[in-house]
Amino acid sequence: MPDSAPPPSIPPHSSVASAPDPAASTALPSATAAVQRPLTAAELRHWAEQYARTDTELADTGAGTAHVIFRVGGERFAVPLADLDEVAQVEVGIGLDHASPLVLGLVNIRGEIVPMLDTAAALGTRASHRLGPQNRSLVIRDTRDRRTALPVDQVESIEPLAPEAFEARGGDDTAALIRRVGIGEHAGGALTLLDVGGLRRAGADACF
Repeated sequence: MPDSAPPPSIPPHSSVASAPDPAASTALPSATAAVQRPLTAAELRHWAEQYARTDTELADTGAGTAHVIFRVGGERFAVPLADLDEVAQVEVGIGLDHASPLVLGLVNIRGEIVPMLDTAAALGTRASHRLGPQNRSLVIRDTRDRRTALPVDQVESIEPLAPEAFEARGGDDTAALIRRVGIGEHAGGALTLLDVGGLRRAGADACF
């Protein structure tokens, strides 16, 4: 019997594979400005490190807790910066045909194979998703040190948000991996506050 074909390899994370731009300025732009265009390799590494920090300096500004504001489909969401391990740029991956509908597949982030979930499906909203250079993935580390990627259409900014800016929302399944826990208005539009505590506790195990 001939040997079975080896499994396909997952292409490397784009920011690792790309060579630093020698012409890039050493003065990096603000987070808000940087996410409006494709990042250079140097900028991507810089902001990945910044997003991964969860110390007091970044997580609490005095005016509120720092949140990452992003879009999925036509909706805007906010998640505490301290709940994220990093924000990554992932352009390719491998689909898993027999996994849960919540699982898009596997991706390579900095040499680590990470499950990628369907963020829109986890949020109960209808939105198709395609990986590309304009997209970002929120990476969350669970209590057992395993990471899961949540692709989003766009990261808008990192801003301090106060809890009182949101009206509490109930009714979501308390065991859900991602929960909508508040609704408010920000920058002229609706903004939904998310709780990713379920994913941080359980990881992606519940989806397989």
